[in-house]
Amino acid sequence: MLPTPSNAPQFPREHMSEELGLHETVQKTVALQSACCTALTELSLDDTSAHDIVQENGIYIIANLILPKTFTKSGPKAGSLQCYAFRALRFLFSVERNRYLFKRLFPTDLFELFIDVGHYVRDLTAYEELQTQVSLYTEEELNGLRENIEALDQNRPPLRVIGGYSILDHLGSGAFGSVFKVQKHSRQNFLALKEVNLHNPVFGKDKKSRDSNVEKIISELTIIKEQMTHPNIVKYCKTFLEGDKLYIVMELIEGVPLAQHFNSLKDKQQTFTEDRIWNIFIQMCLALRYLHKEKRIVHRDLSPNNIMLGEKDKVTITDFGLAKQKQENSELTSVVGTILYSCPEVVQNKPYGEKADIWALGCILYQMATLQPPFYSSNMLSLASMIVEGVYEPVEEGAFSERLTGMIRWCLSSDPDQRPDIIAVSSRISDIMMRLMDGLYTSQNALQRRADKDRKRTQKYFLERQQSRNNYCHSDMERGLTETESVAQSSSAGCSACDILQTNSEDLEPSVCVTPVQIVACGDFTASKIKPRPVSVGICVSQKKLRQIDDPIQRLLVQLHKIIFITQLPPASHHSIKRRLVERFKKSLFQVGSDPYNIKVELSKLVQASSELMELKSTSLDWRHMVQHFRGEHLTAETTDDENLSDGVTYQQMQAIIEELLEENSYYEATNSRGKRLVTV
Repeated sequence: MLPTPSNAPQFPREHMSEELGLHETVQKTVALQSACCTALTELSLDDTSAHDIVQENGIYIIANLILPKTFTKSGPKAGSLQCYAFRALRFLFSVERNRYLFKRLFPTDLFELFIDVGHYVRDLTAYEELQTQVSLYTEEELNGLRENIEALDQNRPPLRVIGGYSILDHLGSGAFGSVFKVQKHSRQNFLALKEVNLHNPVFGKDKKSRDSNVEKIISELTIIKEQMTHPNIVKYCKTFLEGDKLYIVMELIEGVPLAQHFNSLKDKQQTFTEDRIWNIFIQMCLALRYLHKEKRIVHRDLSPNNIMLGEKDKVTITDFGLAKQKQENSELTSVVGTILYSCPEVVQNKPYGEKADIWALGCILYQMATLQPPFYSSNMLSLASMIVEGVYEPVEEGAFSERLTGMIRWCLSSDPDQRPDIIAVSSRISDIMMRLMDGLYTSQNALQRRADKDRKRTQKYFLERQQSRNNYCHSDMERGLTETESVAQSSSAGCSACDILQTNSEDLEPSVCVTPVQIVACGDFTASKIKPRPVSVGICVSQKKLRQIDDPIQRLLVQLHKIIFITQLPPASHHSIKRRLVERFKKSLFQVGSDPYNIKVELSKLVQASSELMELKSTSLDWRHMVQHFRGEHLTAETTDDENLSDGVTYQQMQAIIEELLEENSYYEATNSRGKRLVTV
């Protein structure tokens, strides 16, 4: 061991140990933070987990780690923490629905480097250039980055309060105003607040015309928007005026516009699959059918920017600022909407109706297939000419089915008389709709089974807990407790059912009526004899006592599902007249020229067991043989007069045939196996 020079500076040992301890603590903290960033990076590979990270203020927490710290020079581990944080943020950015947050986070130079890294790059060295760029920032640039990060903090105080709504975040701006993320009260759901500046010239040049137009807008919003209730249409909550601004409160959609998905797929050099296209298209058709046929509303501004895609491509149509309720047998004339998706009637300043939305629907369908709008030109006159003439580049041959390309051509018919309405569009893809509905039905059953399993597990847990309480009470009485002491102890211990009822009584809505109630009596014990009682968890209600909601549409769908079930059964070992009758009935429902209205009428008669004879539009001898065979009559080959055709099968008899075939093929076996069960409220 070398001796210490006499002239060397002497440091107190306690200071050296403190510095070493602090350095070790810093190194451990940095290592732990780096490990957490790595874990969040891997979790971000799943879109749902990535969304949950963002919802829990993850971007703000991780972004704070990219800022240079005073300890970054204390070792390589401290400096690499910024790279770990950049990698976690880049993985979160790869999810389309999160990208809008990053546009406000990074300065332009840093954002370009951030994008250039690419999606899901694990190599940590790919993020060193980002770390170097931040380390070269001046103090002023760092302060700007800090302000951007603080703006993403979901727990910061509200920016301001408007009409009782706390402004939490600015989501974007448009031609008519801005949209904010708001909250009415703490712990309530987030909402979207659209702020419209009434001084915009579109509302009028003077105060009188402006006030008149604003009154019409508010009336339109109140009458039309607040009455719309559809899973694929944004919900409007409230409209109010404050100063010279109009505010519209609506549902906050968790997702990103379809237009951003187009840009993302272009960047990745990917395309939509046909199944995904039909999934999105069907939901749009359902929303337009509701608007056009039930509410008589024309959207007039349907575009990829107004179609939000949420989790699992859940479609929500938004921005009804230009929507108009159309009177019966009337047409609209005002020119509104985005020119790229405007129909020839609008471009030519002619009267138009709901088929203007069908044209926009065709444009969006084309763009989902090609990632480009069908009509595009930098010259407005040339663009208008292309739209009027219906000239566009056809979809690449063989890329998609003829059914999809044919639907595009049909919706983009320049002549509105040749263009279909939403009912005709839906009729052409009815079989795809049924497959989607069948998938939803299967998914619902899986969720129901999981809920039943969780409910049984919870009931078992509370039953075991209650049994242990009862055993404790038994042991007390066996030790010679008096009746009074036993009652006091059982009351002080309490029972789970009473505890639950007391705890949750305030949560029950007064409109919910549940009977009969089975509650375990507390303190009902005697020293001489105890009768154990069956115990239930909370309030248990027999399913027979619940009022079932009768949905007429659901009844028709169930009946249709039964028909399809029978027609998809494996071939019978013997010739079945009854099955052939059902197959003929299905063919008559979906024959060429049939529409949803006819299908609804036929199924309604079947559900109501009408005594009316069925008209299956068939004059073949084979059909008459089947009819007469079922009725126990004989038909000779020479019988060809129309009277025999009128003697067919009624809807009531067809319903009996269907039910008999379902019983024979164990259709109800799964339902019967469940038996009677209790629903815990």
